[in-house]
Amino acid sequence: MIGKCALYDIQTELKLGHIIPKFVFDFLKKTGGKYLRTYERPNQRIQDGPKKYLLSERGAEFSKRERWFVNNIFLPYMKEGKKFLTYDESFAYFTVSILWRVLIDQLDDPEIFNDERFTFLPEVREEWKAFLSKGVFPRNYNDLNIILTDRVSSHNTNGINVDLYLSRMIDATIISNKRGSKVVIYIKFLRFIFWCVVKGPSNNCKETQIDFIKGCINIPQKVRDDFIGDFINSRIQEIDNKPSLSLLQQNIINLEISRTEGEFWNTDAGLAMINDYNIRSGK
Repeated sequence: MIGKCALYDIQTELKLGHIIPKFVFDFLKKTGGKYLRTYERPNQRIQDGPKKYLLSERGAEFSKRERWFVNNIFLPYMKEGKKFLTYDESFAYFTVSILWRVLIDQLDDPEIFNDERFTFLPEVREEWKAFLSKGVFPRNYNDLNIILTDRVSSHNTNGINVDLYLSRMIDATIISNKRGSKVVIYIKFLRFIFWCVVKGPSNNCKETQIDFIKGCINIPQKVRDDFIGDFINSRIQEIDNKPSLSLLQQNIINLEISRTEGEFWNTDAGLAMINDYNIRSGK
């Protein structure tokens, strides 16, 4: 497809690329999520994440930083269980790159674009673009944060699918209070929650902040921002209150699980479901 590269503003052949990196969906499918489902359409199965024509071949830097993240953060945590992870400037670049793609995707929604609370968001998009394409430090929108979650041992909420959300779900959105005095770009996949406060006070929590040069993640962390904590709880409640799958889809899922039942319950997806059940049952 011929169009303007969102990163370099050149008219050229565009590549169809993932908003949320492809390795996320590959991992989901390998660990118990053969077919993915969205919040909006629980009866519709999908096999890949959303894509858009955003970048030209010059956007190869994104793939380079994604490989860095997979090799230095993602797999060491997800596969090896490391609790102390060090990083360099590639981490901030990767984080901004996924937040930027989510922001572009959200601004394509007329309800978001025309919302008076979000009229400043094109400024965020342009400042992040300058950082990603030219290395210009984002002086106004640089409050990057991350939380790495783990298997839930207990919680004091009424949530049903707490472990399932925190360890398996993919979520990307713009968060705001009613007045628009605090706005956050938010993305979650598997056990990684990223966000950037783009309006309003920061939580100034060293445990979650990402340095643009180098730093470390020491797990476990604590969310000291009630705004983010309340949003996560509300998101879990939304999942709990979603309409149930149709009887046909329930039967299809049960059939798929029964074919490899022993294998499924040992996958990450199966363990999340078992854990949520045990917590609800008080086991």
